[in-house]
Parts: sequence; C-alpha cells; structure tokens
Amino acid sequence: MPENDSPVDDNDKAKNSSGGLSAKFRAAKEKIRAFQQKVRPYQNTINKVRIVLYAIAIPWAVFIAVKSLPYYAAIGKGESYYKQGLYNDAEREFLFCYEQCKTENPKDPRLARVLNNLGVLYKGTGRYRQAAPYFKETVEIAEKYFPKRQELPVSLSNEGSLLNDEGMFAESQKVFLRAIQCWKDNVRKDNDTKLASIYSGLARSLREQGKLDEAQSTAQKALEMKERVSGKNSVDTAAVLENLGIILQKKGDFEPSEKFFNDALLIDRKAYGEKHPDVASDECSLGRLCTEEGKLKEARWLLEQSLGTRKAFFKIEHPTVARTISSIGELDLKEGNGKAATSNLAQALKTQTKFLGAQHPDTLETARALEAAQALLSRKETLKTANGCGASQK
Repeated sequence: MPENDSPVDDNDKAKNSSGGLSAKFRAAKEKIRAFQQKVRPYQNTINKVRIVLYAIAIPWAVFIAVKSLPYYAAIGKGESYYKQGLYNDAEREFLFCYEQCKTENPKDPRLARVLNNLGVLYKGTGRYRQAAPYFKETVEIAEKYFPKRQELPVSLSNEGSLLNDEGMFAESQKVFLRAIQCWKDNVRKDNDTKLASIYSGLARSLREQGKLDEAQSTAQKALEMKERVSGKNSVDTAAVLENLGIILQKKGDFEPSEKFFNDALLIDRKAYGEKHPDVASDECSLGRLCTEEGKLKEARWLLEQSLGTRKAFFKIEHPTVARTISSIGELDLKEGNGKAATSNLAQALKTQTKFLGAQHPDTLETARALEAAQALLSRKETLKTANGCGASQK
C-alpha cells in the first residue's frame, strides 16, 4: 500500500470531527453577534414594542377571564342542578350560558359545552325533538374545530343516546361505532369513563336489536372499564349495571339480572336518596323483572315508587312516566284486573304514540298489552252476561 494511502485511526477521526463542530459553533456565534450588532440601534424601539404588547396582552387576558366568570359560574350550577334532577333550574343556567356564547367564535369550547348540555337536558326531560338540533350543532362544531379531541366522540355518543331513546337502534349503533373509532384514532386512552359510556350506549342499541350476546360482552367491557377508573361502588357504574340487568332479563337469566338491578338501585339510593330519576329508573326495571318472575306484590311496590318519583320530577306526558304506567298496566294484566290494565295501558299508549311515534318499541309493547287487556275484559263481560242470563232463566 502506498504511504499516502494509509488509513486514518479512530483518534484522528475524533479530532477532525471535534474540530469541525467547534468551527461550526464559532461560526454560529459570529452570526449571532453580527445580528445583535445590526439590531442594537433599534433595541430601544424593540423594548418599547415589547412593553406595549405586554400592556395590551395582560389586560386582555384579565378581561377575557373576568368576562368568562359568569359563564363558568352558571355552567357549574347548571350541571349541579341537572345531577340533582332540578331541571328547570338547570335549563335557566344553561340558557344564560348560551346567550353568553352566541356572539363568541365557534372555536371557543364553551359554546360546544353548553350546546351539549342543553341537548342532554332536553333529552333527559323527554323533549327529544328539541334536543336533536343541539346535539347536531355540537357534532358539527367538534368535527370542524376539535376533530382530534374527545369532544367529537363524546358528542357523537350523546347523539347516539338520543337515537336510542327515539327507538332508532340500527342508526344509533352506527353512531356509537363511529364514536369508538374516533376515540381509538385520536384520544387513545384505553381506560376512561367517557369511553365506557360510549360502549354502554352501544350495548343498549345492540340489546334492542336482539343481539344479546354481543350486547352483554359490550356492556361487560363498559362495566369493567368504569370499575377500574371509578371503583366498584361508584355511581358511574349504576347505569351500566342496569343495562346488564335488562340484557340478562331478555336472555331469560333472571337471577343474575335481579342482582344487577339490586346493585344499581343500592348505588343510586346511596348517592341520591330515595327520590331521584336514576333511582326511579332502577325501580322500574326491577319492578318489570319481578312482574315477569311472578313476584307481583314486590313488583307493585317498586313500580308505584318509580311512578311517584317520576311524576315528581317530570311532566305527566314524559316518556319515562308513560313507561312506568305501562308497566303497571302489564302488572294489572298479570293479576287478571282487565279494567285497571285497560285504563293504565290506554293512558300510556296515548303519550307514547304522541311523543315516541306509533312504531317505537315501547309504543308497540304497550299496544300489544292493551289488546290483551281488552280481550280479557271482553271475556269477563261475556262470562258475566252469560252467567246473568243463566240466572234469569232459572
């Protein structure tokens, strides 16, 4: 090998590399010094501009914070009222917040929050048509401005929940599946109570379509997630427990179904007391199960308790009030009291047809029960007439 072609050893390489970096660093420092020399004559002006910007930015930030205080006070009160079942008070606070936000930029997350809250309020009080545009607008805002944040899957979940209440279960399933995919793609939190609620809503849409095994596994996933995050006896788990109870009742597994209902009822009573819409929902579900099991005395007590609470919180034409009245009518029918059954079922059917539509599953169930009650009443009248004729012939 020629002498001039001898390889460079590692130490030589390191020295050359170190020297190259030092040269680059010195050159960079020289450029910084040169830039500083150029701007030095303007330094006083730059400092004055900086002071002016601070003078504008700080008061503006304070102004925005002070301006937002009434909104945050009202939204907090409204959400607290809603949890207590004080719906008129909650609506007043949410509408105040909405007025505060109307002139704000749609990118402001406060607007999405209050629109969503109004939708939840109107859905919860049975005003489904009124709730729909609020949920729709919330989804549109989230899609446009917050597509990578949890606002989008949560708003989709609330829209799916409304579709469930309206009896549009196939449509709600699609919305919930989209919400889950959005969450997986963008939020990427495996354990979260909001994600668990989305799975629970999906389980409801599956159960009402008769996909009971899939519904059960989906609801179980929601329950396990909520228990990991919030604890086994958290109020956050009660709705999922009730959902599982209904699924198992539909499968004919009455014993585990009853346990789920009782667990949900215990949690809600501890959290809210004896009189609360969530407690009434548990009582109605458990009362319906007891009717099916033939525990009629227990069913009567539970359903009457549920009806009393629901009447105290909602208008008489609220769909859940009608649901309880219908359930009492079915209990009357089971007891053989055709007259009481016909009266209760006819009352429930009128409300359900008006607010849910003739093809809603609750409406159809009530209509079938009413036909059975009227047939029972007709048979009794026929028998009574026949017995009366026989007595006169003697």
